[in-house]
Amino acid sequence: MGFAPMGNVSTSLGGAGVALRNSAWGLYYNPALLSSDPRSKFSFSVGLWMSMSDLNPLLEGVQNATPENISSIFASLKNPRATLATQMGVVAQIGGFSRITTTAIADEYGRLISQMTEKQMSAFAIGAFAISQTKVAFKDVGYSNYDAISFGIALMEVPIGYAYKLETSFGDFNFGAALKYMRAAFDDSSYRGHVQNEIQIKLPNFLKAPIAQNFGIDLGFLYSIADVHIGLSAKNINFPTFRSLGKSIKLPMSLRAGVSYEFLKHYAITMDMDLLPQSFSDTLPESQMIAFGVMGDYTFVDFRLGVGLDLADFNETRITAGFNLYGIVDIVGEMGFNFAKSGASKIALPTNFGFKVGSTFTF
Repeated sequence: MGFAPMGNVSTSLGGAGVALRNSAWGLYYNPALLSSDPRSKFSFSVGLWMSMSDLNPLLEGVQNATPENISSIFASLKNPRATLATQMGVVAQIGGFSRITTTAIADEYGRLISQMTEKQMSAFAIGAFAISQTKVAFKDVGYSNYDAISFGIALMEVPIGYAYKLETSFGDFNFGAALKYMRAAFDDSSYRGHVQNEIQIKLPNFLKAPIAQNFGIDLGFLYSIADVHIGLSAKNINFPTFRSLGKSIKLPMSLRAGVSYEFLKHYAITMDMDLLPQSFSDTLPESQMIAFGVMGDYTFVDFRLGVGLDLADFNETRITAGFNLYGIVDIVGEMGFNFAKSGASKIALPTNFGFKVGSTFTF
């Protein structure tokens, strides 16, 4: 499922992470980031995202409507749908091979003293990422009832990654790769509901669904010069296919470019963009994200702001914010630009929203 926002840091930056050098989630966004900042890191994150698109008339005006009026409202909607996504992940990174250089330095008496310097040039990482995404389309069937057609997929990845840094006089070149074991379950079902009992989004029971397995390959590149970092990441370059119950899903290759700039010692701005549209089903609309974010990173606290734009579906645009205290408590909030007065509420609330909690340790 491409670059579904994983980890608190990138999520709070609108989803940008391909060129974010000090992130603990390089294994997911760009394996080349491992050697760019080869310190040992550990992080975990869990959260969800829900969106309801083209459903405002049904959410706001059907409490006292007749079945005929509800059918008329349904007919005026272009593509009433809802999305529910969950993400969970944990990642650990350790330094790899070091390069030892020996230099001769003259002391105050003119004597040459040999000095050895050790520098980390590579890093390893291992992680576990679990993502589920369910999209539901709604259709009027009369008498204030609707049919909900649901399609969902749950994907688990266990990647092992490695990256190496090549230093030159005109910048650093980082190359990374990750091999991942993948398990997928998907569900294609439907259910009926009543509009005046509110629109329901039912998450499939993926734990009882048949499991399909495969392997995936991710590649990454990062070029750094001074405080500017330019990254390119390709996920699922082998187009892993999952078959179950007579159906199959092929995950397309996802290609994303990113750039970040670090300034004033504690701050960074970053931007990512999908170079290819992506979708995990021919029956679902494609997605093509562009993300912007700014971060202030201090010893005991950091804060982040971002925006993620879906060039293929502006209804999925979101603004994001997050903060971290002492590396222990990390909280992220996400919100879209669609608001509705659902049920008896007199206040318009966002219909697209999400949150995440987690922690990150660097040592």
